[in-house]
Amino acid sequence: MRFKVTLKKEGKEFDEVVIANNKADAIKVALKNNPDAKAINSDWTFKL
Repeated sequence: MRFKVTLKKEGKEFDEVVIANNKADAIKVALKNNPDAKAINSDWTFKL
């Protein structure tokens, strides 16, 4: 499934779209790609 993970780094919020099996895995993947960021939210999304 596709998830949009909201991350915060150095006072700026940004989104990253990742493919994972569940919300927890999506956050893990997003944090692995952005190790200095903090995960705020993860929501299921679809391709537009």
